[in-house]
Amino acid sequence: MNNDDSAQDVFNHQSWVGNTSISKEEISLILNELSRKSLNLFKKRELLVSQKTRVDSDLKTTENEIKQINERLGYITKNDKRVSVSLKKQKSKQYIKGRFWWEGKQRDVQIGSEKSVLSFIKVLEKNKVVNKLRLGKEHYLDWNTIQDNKHVLEAIQKIGGIKAAGYILNKVKESNSKPKKETEKINKQDSLSSVTSIKKEKKELDWYESWKNENFIKV
Repeated sequence: MNNDDSAQDVFNHQSWVGNTSISKEEISLILNELSRKSLNLFKKRELLVSQKTRVDSDLKTTENEIKQINERLGYITKNDKRVSVSLKKQKSKQYIKGRFWWEGKQRDVQIGSEKSVLSFIKVLEKNKVVNKLRLGKEHYLDWNTIQDNKHVLEAIQKIGGIKAAGYILNKVKESNSKPKKETEKINKQDSLSSVTSIKKEKKELDWYESWKNENFIKV
């Protein structure tokens, strides 16, 4: 049913109950105006939904990046990454390995031989990073001692946390050390992309403001 038919129908119903204060032409004008505003509001909603979808996507990406950066900062500065330790053999030598999860993947670090781990512990004791341990007069450290002594195990896990922080540091360093020409090219592309995006968004906003002022002042 078009607006003319609708206007006639509305006019008839009003007249049947004694309302003669408004003409068919006035009813037609009102229906046309309401239809126009309804159509414009639908267009406005579509535009706002489109903008909101883009903003929500950008916001989610930004929040994930903030979380990732803060986690990296925390692991690097606090050395508190939880690391499990195990004894591994390589040819005739054996060493203690650390394993931890980071950014969705399992990572391994070599903590050191039993001899080097003992040396690390002494350095950490001296700098009061770990409490002084009782290892006997020989100051000998083997895998059985590590398994049986909770404090020794915790000290080695602390070394593992520091090693894990070093692993993360190196990974961040690698991601930041792109060739100069490649970095300059990427920066230039990012700059051009940002300028284009800003111009496009400004154009869209200017158009939207003009369109909104024209169509929604009286809505």
